[in-house]
Amino acid sequence: MQPASRVTVVPTDPAKLLRTLCNHWRHKFEIERPDDTHARIPFGDLGPADFAVEGDALLITLYAPDAEARTRLQEVIASHLRRFERNEALVFDWQAA
Repeated sequence: MQPASRVTVVPTDPAKLLRTLCNHWRHKFEIERPDDTHARIPFGDLGPADFAVEGDALLITLYAPDAEARTRLQEVIASHLRRFERNEALVFDWQAA
């Protein structure tokens, strides 16, 4: 599956945010997390998402089967990260991949 969209966000602590995200969804999905800076979460029918900590940023790449799934997955990820970061102003400028 080809990447559908990408975004780079700059949270307070990207590694901690990724850990929180993985802990939240580990009961629902089989998460691949080879190290503290990378993870892949399958998100069922919406398609997988890759997360990578790079410096002070969190890079997210979505692999969605169609535009509707891509939009829904973007909304789900953004809302969860804003809640976990406790920052409703966290900016998500999704770009087509």
